[in-house]
Amino acid sequence: MSISSGKSFQPAGEGMPVSRSTRADLVATLGVGVVAAVYVLTVLVLRLIEIFGGAGITVPVQFAPVETLVPGPDSGAPVRIDEGLVLVSDLPIATFLSVILAEVLPAIAALIVIGCAVIVFRRLWHGNAFAPGTTRLVTISSFAILGGWVASIVFGTMASNGALTVALGDNAPDDGSWQFAVHIDWLPFLAAMALGGLAILTRTGERLRTDSEGLV
Repeated sequence: MSISSGKSFQPAGEGMPVSRSTRADLVATLGVGVVAAVYVLTVLVLRLIEIFGGAGITVPVQFAPVETLVPGPDSGAPVRIDEGLVLVSDLPIATFLSVILAEVLPAIAALIVIGCAVIVFRRLWHGNAFAPGTTRLVTISSFAILGGWVASIVFGTMASNGALTVALGDNAPDDGSWQFAVHIDWLPFLAAMALGGLAILTRTGERLRTDSEGLV
């Protein structure tokens, strides 16, 4: 098959022709993917250096809402806060591992999603959007997002509770109201659901492609 128009591109032996504008968009998207992967790895390495540095660990913590005042020239403005950062050291092993896993597992999930996306975009580059295996890649991305989200909630909560226990010490309220205050961001869950729906559509596309190739 040959394409005489200069407005499209199709490597030999590949799928549908891809326009030059689409190729440019794919190059830009792949570039963003590479930058995102580098960013995730850089943030993770810097965070691990801090965790293993031995000079104290900054841990994000969540707690029941507390009334306080923002410093001001007079009495300040009243606000409610329910999350912050604490600098702690000598964490119990369970809390220390939770801090590590709360950072590492979501980062691994993000890298898996980026890797799957790069492979899918490469298939788009060659006009093989519905090549066998694309559905699997989309499904893996969906479960990776879901797994990273769950890991962030579970180990983030464990790290928060453990760090607050160390930071508060004997000053911890007896009622335990500061514990297990989980603030859930549902956006990753919705993204996982969206990719799950896309996987269903992709599976349909793969089936139609297989059927059409069988008719040729």
